[in-house]
Amino acid sequence: MSLDPAAAPAVTSPGLVLRPIRRPEDHLHLAAVNNAHRRAGGSIFLLTEQHFASFLDHLVNCDPAADLRLAEIDGRPVGYVRVEWQDELRGDRVHYSVVFVDPVAPAGTFATLLDWAEARHIAISARIATDRPRILGATTFGRDEERATLLRARGYEQVRLDFEMLRPTLDGIPLLGLPAGIEVRPVLPEHLRAIFEAEVEAFRGHWGASEADGADARWEEFRTDPLLDTSLWQVAWQGDAVVGLVRPFINPAENEQAGVRRGWCENISVRAPWRGRGIASALIARALAALRDRGMTEAALGVDSENETGALRLYRRMGFREVARETQWRRPFAIGPAEAGGTTR
Repeated sequence: MSLDPAAAPAVTSPGLVLRPIRRPEDHLHLAAVNNAHRRAGGSIFLLTEQHFASFLDHLVNCDPAADLRLAEIDGRPVGYVRVEWQDELRGDRVHYSVVFVDPVAPAGTFATLLDWAEARHIAISARIATDRPRILGATTFGRDEERATLLRARGYEQVRLDFEMLRPTLDGIPLLGLPAGIEVRPVLPEHLRAIFEAEVEAFRGHWGASEADGADARWEEFRTDPLLDTSLWQVAWQGDAVVGLVRPFINPAENEQAGVRRGWCENISVRAPWRGRGIASALIARALAALRDRGMTEAALGVDSENETGALRLYRRMGFREVARETQWRRPFAIGPAEAGGTTR
């Protein structure tokens, strides 16, 4: 296999063609493949082409022209593969293989796209040196035993479970107050940078947090999010300091397609000095009420099931239940001299 998949022949197996994406027309195809893949695994979130336009504009350590390929059969998109790497705050350099495959794709498509991704990681590692341990990462959705078996055969191990959780009703929202001296204020444009920085700080100790989280590209993605609605946000302040926040949003396309009235309670965070005082619970209750007042009848969120702050227990207490799962897989990634072909920075 070529060490530089960007220069490899487009046809990787009979009938399956991998090609560079064309923007913006392929945003719709990427969204369709992503949604079909995740729906097969039970996901309830819907991505739109606007999400992909914003996401691809703000990537860190990933060049869509070189690091993303759309898979087609007879001109029909059936999958895509994207690679990126991140230097995690816990010490590793993690090379992520992001592989989405429409259930209608022929057998072997996932393996072919993973082959491309792993070869691309070798090429990237040959150019960008590091003293950090290198790790390969991949993801599966739902209880996908076929892909799980393939990953195990390649040396990957399950390391983490993420859940999508649903609160099927917005009745019975608890009335929870904030500690004395802490208040929620309306979000003004001049607050956005402080809110972003508080969120990045709050997540710095979490599994998977990386040096890139505070990058300018991430800030631009934060402030230009297609679903951004600061009128729903619940941001707690003490004096001039942001101490915690919830950033709810409503996805109209998702609600129309699914025939629901659902809002999302996401980016729930409290900075370390203020944890353990009931701030997250109070902000979630306020977020649920804000979504109810906007006409929603249910709420959802995503969570790392092993979050060290006990988020899963908190969300269950607030009435959320798991409806879908995402499994994180990792394995060591050793690059030998013969493969690397001479490593340079």
